[in-house]
Amino acid sequence: MQIFNRVTLTDKLFFAKHLAMFVRSGIPLNEALLELEDDKKSAVGRVAFRIRRHIENGQSLGAALAQDGSFDRFFSSIIEIGETSGTLERSLEFLAAKIAKEDAINKKVRATLYYPILVVVIAFIIGGFVSFFVLPKLGDLFRSFGTQLPLITRILLFVADSLRKYGVVMAAGVAGFFLLLRFVLTVSVPFRFFWHRVRMHIPIIGSVIKDAALAALCRNLGIMLGSGLMLERALLIETEIADDLVVKKIATALRQTVSQGKTIGEGLRSQKTIFPKIATRMISVGEASGKLEESFLYLADYLEDETETQAKNAAAFLEPVLLLFIGLIVGFVALAVILPIYSLTGSIHQ
Repeated sequence: MQIFNRVTLTDKLFFAKHLAMFVRSGIPLNEALLELEDDKKSAVGRVAFRIRRHIENGQSLGAALAQDGSFDRFFSSIIEIGETSGTLERSLEFLAAKIAKEDAINKKVRATLYYPILVVVIAFIIGGFVSFFVLPKLGDLFRSFGTQLPLITRILLFVADSLRKYGVVMAAGVAGFFLLLRFVLTVSVPFRFFWHRVRMHIPIIGSVIKDAALAALCRNLGIMLGSGLMLERALLIETEIADDLVVKKIATALRQTVSQGKTIGEGLRSQKTIFPKIATRMISVGEASGKLEESFLYLADYLEDETETQAKNAAAFLEPVLLLFIGLIVGFVALAVILPIYSLTGSIHQ
């Protein structure tokens, strides 16, 4: 696999949409790829150039995509099925629609997660600036009063002095902690699985992450089954492409269940999973009626709608909470600064 050849979700969407358009227009595959590689400086252009070279050497588009390593196995498998069945245009349109939905959901999830992080980071930056440059001068002024300062002021000055003396060390420690955490998440599969499971239970945002992961699983399986893949092979591919290790574990367990001759519904009922009960019932109904792919696609739409609704609700809830948090900090600093001045002016009047 050529790791450095991997393309972004946006690149995949561009490739699938434009290639589908060219195929629909009756343009030969080689000429379509030649059009896409017009901009060789872009990721899509470089990929199209390599893919066209493979095709000229006698490979199919799906095999070329798989060998190149720029796209995951799900993408190349759907293309291979489309070529075999003569429905390449339909397969490309399936992929484009799937990637577009996935990209939209990812953006909503990121927006929900990034907003509170951004606000907290800005608050700490402003707090650090005040602690380093403003509070030391106020502290010297307050100490020159020669009187007992209010408790809230002493707390603020203690925090400011600590940040001024040890702020660099504390910042380095926090940065080192997050770098170590990122390294451990990269190299340790058990720890990464633990984190993936924990983040689905984080208040407010956990349900957003969980439903987004389940929606991606259902849409992938629905598209693969609708394209003609056997269920066991579709689950095998899902175990290879799933980024979330909780979802990967579910797909692995379901594949073992299917290989034993049981249904997915039986597998979901026999183990405790993150699938909601309504999803388990719908999957069982889909299996019984022979419309399992439709059940998966319907669940994907349903879970994506739930993800969007929960992301909006999370943002609506977090915004006032964060404003209250910032307001409390500002109020604390204001009281700590005003109280000693008020005490001093009161003593002068007496």
